[in-house]
Amino acid sequence: MPDLTLDGARIAYMEAGSGPPLVFCHEFAGSMESWEPQAGYFSRFYRVIAYNAKGYPPSQVPDSWQEYTWDRQVAVLFELLEALSIERAHVCGLSMGAYTAVQFALAHPERCRAVVAAGVGTGSEDPDAFLDDMDRRAALLEVKGMASMEPYLAGATRVRFLEKDPRGWERFATLFRAHSARGSANTLRGFQGRRPSIYTRAADLSRLGVPLLVICGDEDDPCIEPSLFLKRTVPGCGLTVLPHTGHACNLEEPAAFNQAVAEFLARAEAGRWAPRPEDSGDILGAPRHEAETSGTR
Repeated sequence: MPDLTLDGARIAYMEAGSGPPLVFCHEFAGSMESWEPQAGYFSRFYRVIAYNAKGYPPSQVPDSWQEYTWDRQVAVLFELLEALSIERAHVCGLSMGAYTAVQFALAHPERCRAVVAAGVGTGSEDPDAFLDDMDRRAALLEVKGMASMEPYLAGATRVRFLEKDPRGWERFATLFRAHSARGSANTLRGFQGRRPSIYTRAADLSRLGVPLLVICGDEDDPCIEPSLFLKRTVPGCGLTVLPHTGHACNLEEPAAFNQAVAEFLARAEAGRWAPRPEDSGDILGAPRHEAETSGTR
């Protein structure tokens, strides 16, 4: 498997296909293997690239959690495009990867063709409590290893996956159990717990000109409100909600996920994914600016 030194760490990656570049960024419980249902499909039309973040073997596992912060992960993505001579790419992320993708779009909009953010925003409602929980889980990982994460695998946002697709869930769980405990603990401390709430970027997001598709399972409770927030805040944002679906929506409902992303990318490539016109009117038919001044709600 090829690797590159990015932001001071050895990062393993894969690529397949040809066409416009499409980069996949995985979630905390995932890895580049988590994107197999997408890599096989989208490599028919795109140059697909997936990589393992810091702390996910065969990528390097730095010792210090300070190496894993969200801005360092954005730097990895930026340097990946630089190393592969990619001027502009579609970026698709899930959860941790979705946060990276959104922050990358804010920092480097000129490098983005379009962005997909799936299962985004966990912890945004109460960042202090989320940080405490992440630090607690990290401490358990350091003492008990990956076995300490077993309850997480069948938690509220994963149980529907287990119910619908036991075989797919078992492969996901097997891959997760093989992760580095140190890398996972450092990811929880450095990235998950200490990333700013997505709500803190409202002003910047309201000016984002990159086409954005947010995907959320309707049983992924921690991500529902952040997904609605992005839809309401980013001018060119669309929202796909997958029914009876939890957090790992790309694995749980791969056909629906691929269809939504394929349609979005095709429209973005054709320049047909534009913000809603300002004079499009409210639900009663009045232009939006008139509704705002009339007091209509």
